[in-house]
Amino acid sequence: MGLIFTMSGCIRYYELHDFAAEYTDMAVESVFSEYNPYLWTNYKILAIDLGYGTENQGPGILEQKALEYVKYNSDIESGHNYARLYPETAYAKTYSLLTDNQGQPVVKLGVKAAKEGIASQVIDGIQGHIDSINNVEKVLVEEKAKAGKDSLKQAKEANENAKQAARDDDDPNTNPEDYPEPEEVEDNPLDAFDELSESFSKGVLSTITEVDKISDTEIKLDETPSHRTLQSGNMNLEADGNLVDKALFIDYLLTNYGYYGHDLKHDGIKYEVEYLLSGKSTDTQCLASVVEQIMLAREAANFATIMANPSMVAEAEKIAATIAGFSMNPVVVQLVTAAIIAAWAYAESTLDLRLILSGGKVAPVKTLDQWTSDVWHLSQVANVKFKAKDCGAGLGYKEFLMAFLALRSNSTLSMRSLDVMENALNSTEDYAKVKIDNMLWAADIQMGYSAKEMFLSLFNGNGQEESGEYYFEKNKFLEY
Repeated sequence: MGLIFTMSGCIRYYELHDFAAEYTDMAVESVFSEYNPYLWTNYKILAIDLGYGTENQGPGILEQKALEYVKYNSDIESGHNYARLYPETAYAKTYSLLTDNQGQPVVKLGVKAAKEGIASQVIDGIQGHIDSINNVEKVLVEEKAKAGKDSLKQAKEANENAKQAARDDDDPNTNPEDYPEPEEVEDNPLDAFDELSESFSKGVLSTITEVDKISDTEIKLDETPSHRTLQSGNMNLEADGNLVDKALFIDYLLTNYGYYGHDLKHDGIKYEVEYLLSGKSTDTQCLASVVEQIMLAREAANFATIMANPSMVAEAEKIAATIAGFSMNPVVVQLVTAAIIAAWAYAESTLDLRLILSGGKVAPVKTLDQWTSDVWHLSQVANVKFKAKDCGAGLGYKEFLMAFLALRSNSTLSMRSLDVMENALNSTEDYAKVKIDNMLWAADIQMGYSAKEMFLSLFNGNGQEESGEYYFEKNKFLEY
């Protein structure tokens, strides 16, 4: 009988371990099935709200739920627990929140959510768009235009002063007629530049699109995860900055976040990708910031097109000779020529922006056939409905966003993406109290069990609290 009872005790002891492992797996997987449905539906991010709709912080409710699941699965009266196993404790030994390590979990989850098998395509595409922008020599177009205007203004003042001096003196060798009046052209490109640049500075978007169609939703920056002190988990995370993950993360962002022309009907702010790039407090400001970045890139590209075409340079020189020839100073004429070229590039860039925001594409550096504006009639560019020719291929709004995202750090993008998610959650009635730094995506949960002897008290378990009773623990690690 002793041998039989001892063997039975050994068998039951191992059975207890098997049941404990099974119940632990079931409980933790059940807890992880309670992810926030809004984040998954809208952003393809799996995470558990540790507050479960309340303002409670930390893993306390999750631990209690895990223990309740184990108790249900091991309920003796329901006939499930043939080994007579009693759950005692549930404890999250280590866990990680979405905001840990500057939002690194969002990068990991975003990469998982991105489409498989396209990494190389995405990388090549991103690199190509970056090169299309960065390979164009940067030119301070607006400074060139202003420098030429100032030089022309000074030349006119000097000419007028000399003419007045000739009138006032008694020297027969000086004659006011020796100083010719400055000539004008019907549509001065420098005046058109003044009008466009002033309008652009007052309202960036008013010069390129219909302002009444633009979202003006606001986000309170001081309340966002990227601006406030956050809770943190106790799990060590290592940032992974490889090129494949960066490419897939960008693909994830452009697929699951809204931007101008790509409305995903999320709650909260509408221009989510623009917020990732600028971090401004309103949709209007975010869009304007991105538009300014595109404008700088297009100014340099269009300036390069003009300089590469002698016929276009010649047109600018004709206007410069007309309006600055009175100075008889080659340096002034040269500066005014550069200013006219800069004004022309600026005007063409304005047309490019209108095309890009309407869904069209422009070549990285245009050819003469792809050019739209006429340097002799730049005032026409003030018409908001006038836009550049569609090149059919090249860079569209999405391609510019892709290139700009690639130039931002993962930590900046991940933290701002968390701002966006929390803003969307809090804009709903059901998730108004949810905080993104209280959302868990990975945890190692430890469950404690006890069991009484059923045969002989001859076999002692590890961690035995008293004679005739077993106590042991099982761990289960899960991450989304």
